[in-house]
Amino acid sequence: MILHLASIGRIGPDDLGLPGHTQRGMSEALGVRQGNLTKILSRLESAELVEVHRRHVRGEPRRLKVYRLTGLGESVARDLRHRTAAGSPRPAAPGPPRGPEVPADKP
Repeated sequence: MILHLASIGRIGPDDLGLPGHTQRGMSEALGVRQGNLTKILSRLESAELVEVHRRHVRGEPRRLKVYRLTGLGESVARDLRHRTAAGSPRPAAPGPPRGPEVPADKP
């Protein structure tokens, strides 16, 4: 989501929001359910990586929540793009818990 918001550009305080800055737009662009997206956006907002405002969105009849990166969020986006460009692997997802290892010679 951070890279998505960085890729669609920054919006100024008086600019119209773009559909990609809304929950529905991000959900469609990223292929994520809107309910799951809302939880993640809430965490990103708590971490001060994104901020949310109600504003007019191009093509929408009413004001919607529009998300944009904070200065810290833009810094994180730059770091993520740099890592991706450098070919750094993404951290592996944790696997299921493992039990104690049993030596091969023991039944």
